[in-house]
Amino acid sequence: MQTLEGREQKILSIIKAYFIDYGISPTLEQIRSRLEVKSINTITRNLKSLEHKGYIFRRRHAKRNIEIVGFDQKKGKTVSTVSLPIIASVGCDDLSIYTRESHDELLEVDSELIEGKNNPVVIRAIGDSMNDAGINNGDYVLIEQTENVNDNDRVVAIIDDMVTVKKLQRTEKATILWPESKDSKYKPIVLRSNFKITGKVICTIPGNNVNVSEVVPIKEDY
Repeated sequence: MQTLEGREQKILSIIKAYFIDYGISPTLEQIRSRLEVKSINTITRNLKSLEHKGYIFRRRHAKRNIEIVGFDQKKGKTVSTVSLPIIASVGCDDLSIYTRESHDELLEVDSELIEGKNNPVVIRAIGDSMNDAGINNGDYVLIEQTENVNDNDRVVAIIDDMVTVKKLQRTEKATILWPESKDSKYKPIVLRSNFKITGKVICTIPGNNVNVSEVVPIKEDY
């Protein structure tokens, strides 16, 4: 990030303090009053500069539209993040997507999401067979690398050298990997052997084509 001018730093401190006190962003008038200047234009100009320098972003069509980058507005503290490698692409449609190493790509995630998790990594979903569970084509899927999973968990399974994400069901005679989509073209995968469960889904993070600022929790609909 670029360095801040004195007034920019004061405005950023005012915004952060307001979040800590009230849990919401201040209005332009409230910032102006606390900064003790006469013109709203002064506030608008400095907010534009703060946004350009990457310290804040503003949501359109909202009165209290300021958010601070890397700051948990609800808890009033700076968010601690961890860089995780995106290690593979995973097929959510069928078993035709091979694992592909791509450690040159990293994703920043909130450290609280992976607290206590075993070797967390990120994979990229391909296909829409899990869209009813909040996993869409191009989304990032945060997983814990573990074989300790239960029925109805969303899991990462390797079949031969191919990978898929599905909802797990075990019976006495077979393991079933269920798609979660209203589209009837997606069918369950029934397995007896020659497969391995390698991970459990923690949450999904919408892909680059989706403009959001937070992770999307997996639906607990079972």
